[in-house]
Amino acid sequence: MHKEEIILLHLTLYNIKKLFENAGIANGHFRAYDELGVQPVHIHKSKTEHKRAISLLCKGISEIFRERSPEDLIECEGLRFVIQSIAPELCEP
Repeated sequence: MHKEEIILLHLTLYNIKKLFENAGIANGHFRAYDELGVQPVHIHKSKTEHKRAISLLCKGISEIFRERSPEDLIECEGLRFVIQSIAPELCEP
């Protein structure tokens, strides 16, 4: 992948991280990512550093999915609106 594509993936995963944090779901899941200090806006950082950031974001996201069931995530008010806009069939009773 080109560096621009890596940064776009980094940005996408970063937005998912922020979504979980704003919903009150992330509880230390992204500590390693935050300590790394590489964000998508840091375009001067190397491709390798962005790949490391992506790996840490994926790890945090996967930990959330390992700890919480899909039903639990759907019931979370902070995520429900986003899920309804993406896949409304998941939120039907």
